Amino acid sequence: MEVSHRRLNRVDLLTVSGRVDAATAPQLKTEIENLFNEGRYRIVLDLANLEYVSSPGLRVFIEARKKAREWKITDLEGGDIRIAHLPPRVKEVFDLTGFTSLFELYDDTVEAVGSF
Repeated sequence: MEVSHRRLNRVDLLTVSGRVDAATAPQLKTEIENLFNEGRYRIVLDLANLEYVSSPGLRVFIEARKKAREWKITDLEGGDIRIAHLPPRVKEVFDLTGFTSLFELYDDTVEAVGSF
């Protein structure tokens, strides 16, 4: 798994490629927690090149979403995890686990970043 980070004005863009499984999920969790520790709670995950995600990877996504949403500026504005470019194969996993309804999904990163 590879993760690249791009800091934008109000949002952080993490591009995740490869496989997020039991071996690599802790690395992704650390990357996201580092952003939280810096007070950065608006994150877009670009998953265009994600080939596979297993249960530990899904757990990282859902835990990150929960922690991001706990951070609030106002009742209408706060943190969140948004997903861009969800590959069809990974979307099947999201559909089966109910994650499709939990996350805001976007076809491109510009749209996802602009949603904040």
